[in-house]
Amino acid sequence: MPSSIPYRKTAVLNVRIFDGWRIGEPTNIAIDGDSITFDLRNARNIIDGQGGVLLPGLIDSHIHLSQMASLETLISYGVTTAMNMGCDNYTLCAALREQPGLTSVFNAGQAAVKPNSTHATVFGAHGYVTSPSQAEEFVAAVFGNGSDYMKLISESNGFGQDIHDALVNATHAQGGVSMTHAQDHAGYEVAVASRTDGLQHVPYDIPLTQEMAYRIRRQRQFVTPTLNIARITVSNRTVEAIISPDANLTLEAGITSLQRLLYAGVPILAGTDANDLADSFLPGDVVGKTLHEELQLLTAAGMSEVDVLRAATVVPSYWHNLTRRGSIEEGYRADLLLLKPGADPLRNISQTLDIARVWVGGIEHAAY
Repeated sequence: MPSSIPYRKTAVLNVRIFDGWRIGEPTNIAIDGDSITFDLRNARNIIDGQGGVLLPGLIDSHIHLSQMASLETLISYGVTTAMNMGCDNYTLCAALREQPGLTSVFNAGQAAVKPNSTHATVFGAHGYVTSPSQAEEFVAAVFGNGSDYMKLISESNGFGQDIHDALVNATHAQGGVSMTHAQDHAGYEVAVASRTDGLQHVPYDIPLTQEMAYRIRRQRQFVTPTLNIARITVSNRTVEAIISPDANLTLEAGITSLQRLLYAGVPILAGTDANDLADSFLPGDVVGKTLHEELQLLTAAGMSEVDVLRAATVVPSYWHNLTRRGSIEEGYRADLLLLKPGADPLRNISQTLDIARVWVGGIEHAAY
């Protein structure tokens, strides 16, 4: 639970700050209200960081939330910002978003989907679009209901190129950002060609080609691979057969796709696709801890530890247009994750789980 006195200036001494590229020498920092400062004057609370590494609060760039309790769970694992990748209930979305002292939630609205596609029949998605002429009205409704970005579903039995293009164009005409789900090669080709901003997942049936990876880079698109959900899904053949009846999904195909994206220099964001209602049928698909597991999977797939940490901090802050987040700088939000003495995630990425203290908006919460 949060501290009972959240806004008393606190000095955090003897910490080693991750600046987005490296971990620095021991220094001091202060939390003043909801902001970071390096001015320690008039600090009333003093905390000895004992030489621990201080990280910006982590960002999960692909998650599905529907419960207030999940925000407390996320904080306990140092996840201070969450990109909620789809929400049909706009009242619930707004309630999750406006919670002082809890994980900040940014929402996609109702996802655009083709009737009778896999997402419509299996997952119950009902944001139906059947013609390019409906795109402008659909997108206007999504943003008119307070959504932060647009979500589209691209799959082998989903939209043709014309509808997908129309939805992306309508989003950009509104000054918005589009995110497209695509986990098979056919859906990925449509999503890339549409020039959507963010590609959610990677192909898990046929790896994307190196040429496609270069095209993604040229078009300034970014990718959130979500290896976590692929790992969970492919280990359960019953679930895999339901969500992908016409294709054999493998984690290896996804890793190959990621490696080609890395070689092309495509921006990679860390996201889990964790769903706070899914653990009953997808054991292990829980919020919070899975982001740390995603970081481990990205490292095992070939990303350096520093790039993996960037994928959960400064990189999503840039590509999701988040302000005052993702870095430890003067005036930025005091979303902070202090690791225990001796933990060094640039040597062992699993040590992001060695959490000593967490602050979100300057309010301290207990670690998990």
